[in-house]
Amino acid sequence: MAKRRSERLNVVLKVAEHHEREAAGYLAKYQQQLAAERLQLEQLEEYRGNYLREYGDISAVHTAADMTRYSDFIRRLVGAIDEQVRKVASAREQCDKVQQYWQQRRQKRKSLESLIERLRATENSELEYKLQKELDELAGLNRQSPPYH
Repeated sequence: MAKRRSERLNVVLKVAEHHEREAAGYLAKYQQQLAAERLQLEQLEEYRGNYLREYGDISAVHTAADMTRYSDFIRRLVGAIDEQVRKVASAREQCDKVQQYWQQRRQKRKSLESLIERLRATENSELEYKLQKELDELAGLNRQSPPYH
């Protein structure tokens, strides 16, 4: 007997489930990367804030050379923060794309599950109909055949 269509589609469902799990793994990886980039940005901003508070009144106690070094350092720190902001934005964009990909894989899997369930219901109804028809035919034959004495 040939396999039912719902049974044949189970192979396709297994592949779809694999693709969904794979996409979920990528999503987790990119979410971790985004979290790490955000943490790095927070640390840089905190460092800048601490440094500015600690050396905020530098002109009162330091020379012009110290002020120049301080100014250069702050400029480099702000540049690093700007670069980190770009990295966070890029990581967020990548994470969003991977999340969309995962959602597509998830929707495909759900659609296949739904299709298989509908096919099973249809196949079961057809089998029940055939069985009932056969039972009705057997019952009809029993009524037509003479009793054995």
